[in-house]
Amino acid sequence: MASTMFANLVSSYGLKSSGAQAIDVINGIPVKLLNTNGTATVYLYVGDKNKAATVISNMQEAAKSYGLAKPRVSGENIIFGFKKARMAVDEYDKIRNIISNNAGSLTNDQCPYCFMGGCDVVGMFKGATARRMHRACFLNNRNTEMDKIENADGNYITGILGAILAAIIIVAFSDLLVLGADRIYYILYIVFPLFIAGGFRLGKGPYGAGGTICHVIISVLAMFVYFYIQGCYYAASWYYITIMDAVPYFGDIMSIITDPEFIKASAMEIILFIVGLAVAAFANPTSKKNGRKNVQQNDVFITPLSTVDTGFTGYDAYNPFGNTDTQNATEAYDAFNAQDNSAQQVSNDWRDVYGQNSDNNNNNSFGN
Repeated sequence: MASTMFANLVSSYGLKSSGAQAIDVINGIPVKLLNTNGTATVYLYVGDKNKAATVISNMQEAAKSYGLAKPRVSGENIIFGFKKARMAVDEYDKIRNIISNNAGSLTNDQCPYCFMGGCDVVGMFKGATARRMHRACFLNNRNTEMDKIENADGNYITGILGAILAAIIIVAFSDLLVLGADRIYYILYIVFPLFIAGGFRLGKGPYGAGGTICHVIISVLAMFVYFYIQGCYYAASWYYITIMDAVPYFGDIMSIITDPEFIKASAMEIILFIVGLAVAAFANPTSKKNGRKNVQQNDVFITPLSTVDTGFTGYDAYNPFGNTDTQNATEAYDAFNAQDNSAQQVSNDWRDVYGQNSDNNNNNSFGN
């Protein structure tokens, strides 16, 4: 069935997966599988359209001979689809053969972090493309991002601007639906604060309580503006003026939107907005817990290249004290957990990603 295609491929080929994506290594070539409602799409990152054009015709001919869907070039990727969900495991075996036989010249051995060769692992770069990289570079970048989260690094100005832009978009969209199309989609009012919180993060606002307070306040102000615009609309209709003419009459507009009848008619929007605000405040994009999760989600994909000794120690946990020595890192890690309960909540994730045993050097499933 289509709903199980992605899961079948992951389990059948022992792929490392986050649930939304999976990674495969075919003769040293990184490949990403994307989960779309249970179905799967295969992405081979090339990085250069011209290089992709040199092999795509051979791949298409091979796919035709196998009775597979025709692969295509899209941006910097070659994309493979599936014809029959129930035959996906067999089809993917053929796709792997096509990649193995034709994509060797496309192998990019340049680490996307340091731009040097000699990569020793495969991972997901920025959560988007399966790439060869250096384990040390990946960990250094991961730990730098974790430090930023723990230290609440970020830019409040750009974060607030991002939240304000998000607020303008969702307020305008919501009021257009209500006033222009006379439609109310109640899910919008739960999404309302989350969308603004996302805008704050998109603007590189810092993680932590300060960031949460910022986007919660902006959400409340945005909801007020949402109702204020409605008040202006009603005033304009009653007094035959434009909405812009009604805006300066603050006292009159406030009397409209605080009228018991107006509040009663808007009760469901207000209740759902409060629910969304609570979600945005306690499980939001700016919480440190979610920040750690976002950084860690790429850990699961790291896979040693079989022909290279990666030197895995079996303990690559995040060390907030910056000490890379394994024994000292362990002590620092334990000390950090004792000081910060929030770090303790995710400690098992860090341990699980790279395993706890020293014999994981030769085990591609070191996250199990």
